[in-house]
Amino acid sequence: MSVRPGRRPTPNPIGGSVNILGLARHGLNDFEQIAIILVVVTAFLSLAYAWWLRGKVLSKDKGTAKMQEVWNAIRIGADSYLNRQLRTILPLIGVLTVLMFLSVYVVPPSHEAEAEFGAESAQIIVAIGRTIAFIMGASFSLMVGQLGMRMAIQANVRAASAARRGFNEALSIAYYAGTITGMLTDGLGLFGGTIIFIIFGTFLEMSGSGAVLMDLGKALTGRYRGGPAKIAVLTSAFFGTISGSAAANVYATGSFTIPMMKKAGYDPAFAGAVEASASTGGQIMPPVMGAAAFLMADILGIPYLQVCKAALIPAVLYFFSLLIMVDFEAARKGLRGVGPEELPSLKATLKRSYLLLPIGVLLAAMIWGYTPFRAAFLATVSTVVISFFSRKERMGIRTILKALVVSGQRTVLIATACGVAGIIIGVVTLTGIGLNISSVIISASGGIRIIGLVLIMISSIIMGMGTPTTVAYVIVATLGVPALGKLGFDVLPSHFFVFYFGVLSMVTPPVAVAAYAAAEISGENMMKIGLRATKLCFVAFIIPFAFMYEPGLLMLGSWPTIAMEFSTATIGIVGLAASFHAWLWVPIGWLFRVLFFAAALLLITPGFQTNFMGLGLFLILVAWLYYKKGRKANFSPLE
Repeated sequence: MSVRPGRRPTPNPIGGSVNILGLARHGLNDFEQIAIILVVVTAFLSLAYAWWLRGKVLSKDKGTAKMQEVWNAIRIGADSYLNRQLRTILPLIGVLTVLMFLSVYVVPPSHEAEAEFGAESAQIIVAIGRTIAFIMGASFSLMVGQLGMRMAIQANVRAASAARRGFNEALSIAYYAGTITGMLTDGLGLFGGTIIFIIFGTFLEMSGSGAVLMDLGKALTGRYRGGPAKIAVLTSAFFGTISGSAAANVYATGSFTIPMMKKAGYDPAFAGAVEASASTGGQIMPPVMGAAAFLMADILGIPYLQVCKAALIPAVLYFFSLLIMVDFEAARKGLRGVGPEELPSLKATLKRSYLLLPIGVLLAAMIWGYTPFRAAFLATVSTVVISFFSRKERMGIRTILKALVVSGQRTVLIATACGVAGIIIGVVTLTGIGLNISSVIISASGGIRIIGLVLIMISSIIMGMGTPTTVAYVIVATLGVPALGKLGFDVLPSHFFVFYFGVLSMVTPPVAVAAYAAAEISGENMMKIGLRATKLCFVAFIIPFAFMYEPGLLMLGSWPTIAMEFSTATIGIVGLAASFHAWLWVPIGWLFRVLFFAAALLLITPGFQTNFMGLGLFLILVAWLYYKKGRKANFSPLE
């Protein structure tokens, strides 16, 4: 146990029995303390394994004299490049180190740091801590690049020599050398591709754009029936697409929407479920989709706008479903909207809408052919520039540095998860486990496509549990898409299929991170919120199956087909809401609920015959209910 001088040993303040190196004093429970130690041990084991692999590679022969002559020329050129790179980067690291130390005068220590170290000592301790952390990060990154390239050069000649004796030996040498840095490169590549969008989203929040989006949602829906829940749906749709994390979005918007819903009369479980569902939906809402849209476009090698276009209709249907369901729930319970005195003015909000221009800059840059990274960088810069037109939201040096600090904090989880995802990708690629999983699914399904889709749906939900949006997508795409290809499905719908179910894992028990966050705010049981949220998201479990068989919902195909699929799915969602909430103009019994559910499935399922049958059944039910409404008759439980 670590104890400060002059203090007596203290027990774990949060009730645990473990206090490793004094970590309990910082609010960590037993599991978190053990997990930190395991991470450190794993890191050292990884370094030891890399060192062992290095020795194994260097023990191989270098081949003939001619091979060594060519290799030596390559080695000399590579060494020159690496030395030049080192001379260029080290001075820059030195300057940034000084700036990192001085940043404490711009972004002062937090209240927690002052309470921990004392008001007088906190500033110097935090300054030193930031500096050390930066030096460690920069040094490790530099070492990976330098050692990785030198190791690759050493392996080249040995793999070439081994190739004379057999393919397997040469492949093993290449694998050993690649393992040292390859898995890290996969993870860091994913991380580098998403961090700029995390920074962009943070700058949007700090510039007041996030507040504009939230106020816009409030002003548009707050005064209508069930207004607080509709506010939650729209604000989470707007804000969730740039946050990159369903749980983070719940904390950002749920802190005011969940109490507002409870105050309006919604029970805590339903209020938490609405926020969790809407925040999860933000991850499938274009144009950003939690940065997954850019990653998908890069993996598929297609224009970014094509991904956004394909994602539009399913996202619209998802949020239309949520709006209809909260509206029917409010009507069933007789809940009203929010008073005008509690809502922002729509006119005043629209006057601030220029703060949303960076999103337009992002889209325009992508249309003009810029890379996603460069487009996001330009959009981030434009955020700072545009903020100067608002005296209240103007981003000075202090705000910019604070945005960078917050971005760094948000990327810690993403970085760790991307590193793990890189390891998974490396293992899947090098061991062929991806092909094995595909074979297992094909075998278990007997080649029947619908059974294969159900198995991949379950696998995607399990593999996506507890991970950020982009990481969940990479994992499920790596393991699930090959199996869908073997079942005969197209590439783009296959990627969207696994992506959607990877995202839905955020509200699907038992590991539902968005439901956990909502439970903390609402004070309700997580499992209850997760089950209610899964019910609210039910349409998202159906639509992916629909566009796998008829990709019109992804805007693929003729416009008449796209229009018909969209229209029938929209009507089907109304039937689904009526079935789930036992209401359409008047309360309805279980028989009508079953019939509405059947009509909804027929309408959402692609195909002229199923759509025609579903529409006919839906219209008959609606006509009968409208007639009953006019007569103001009460329904028996069996009607």
